[in-house]
Amino acid sequence: MKKINFLFIALIIGLGFTSCMKDNDIEPYDPDKYFTLEAPILRNYVDTAEGLEGAILDETGIWYKIVEPGLVDPEDDDFYEYNFNSNNQLESPRITVNYEGRLVSNSLVFDDGEEATFSLGTLLGGWLVAFLPENMKDRNGDIVLDQNGDPAKYGLTELGLQKGAIIRIVLPSPYGYQSQAQGDVPANSPLDFYIEVLEVQPPSPY
Repeated sequence: MKKINFLFIALIIGLGFTSCMKDNDIEPYDPDKYFTLEAPILRNYVDTAEGLEGAILDETGIWYKIVEPGLVDPEDDDFYEYNFNSNNQLESPRITVNYEGRLVSNSLVFDDGEEATFSLGTLLGGWLVAFLPENMKDRNGDIVLDQNGDPAKYGLTELGLQKGAIIRIVLPSPYGYQSQAQGDVPANSPLDFYIEVLEVQPPSPY
């Protein structure tokens, strides 16, 4: 299975696959191992969980279901175009969402929020992939290409998530907290998020 460009993801959201090493005796984090181990678990979950009928398996290993598409007209005043800035770095928009996160292992709700505002670049890798459009243009307006000369893959959908969109994403653990336990989330936990997008706005100038 082809996965998203991990070099790009590591650079912009700090997945840090080797950051889990605490000394020379500990093996570096291996995301491919968990993609393989978790693939049948995620498929079974999607097949049996309520509300995931018709979910799509993306080449990244993320399952997703678009419940509502949100804005589709780039001429709409609230439409957000995901951009690279003048330094050719990906801009991190401010997103306002209602959301709920569950553990795939037992459906425990481990986090939720209403009208919560975040900088997209500070969130889990799976959120970034969900929000970004599938292909992007650089600061010169040219489609970003991968090393093979094909359009580089960034996100799940053509336009990226826009105001009014509702999505459900089921993430392999490499797109979640990886090997780090976080509160009620054990290490190497696949996650299920329901996300309702209330706003997507340009980065704060401050």
